[in-house]
Amino acid sequence: MKFLIILSLFVVAAWATDSNDPISQESNVEYNGKYHYHYELKDGSKATQDGVLKTVNSEHDGESVNGKYSFVADDGETYVVSYTADENGYRPVGAHLPTPPPTPESVLKALEYIRLHPYTPPAGKH
Repeated sequence: MKFLIILSLFVVAAWATDSNDPISQESNVEYNGKYHYHYELKDGSKATQDGVLKTVNSEHDGESVNGKYSFVADDGETYVVSYTADENGYRPVGAHLPTPPPTPESVLKALEYIRLHPYTPPAGKH
């Protein structure tokens, strides 16, 4: 998770040192680990990210990050990606991103059958 945040900051720094100087930027880091940043570049690129420290369970602490970025591609279209990164991994969402095919009906029925009829081993066997 920290790698993702550090990578994001390097990407921001790389973009900011390009000829696309920021037209606006803001950042805030609080003592409790909560942070926010936002920037916009002359080429129309934008990024916003918010993060907080959180307790995942009694043995682990972690981070939860929510963000969004957009850019104008060579085809003239603006692409937007929003994302969440936490103990469940990095989950991007965007209209242009591929999505998995729907789960086949036969698999859904099998999963429902398994849920309704859980396996119980015969007595004396484990």
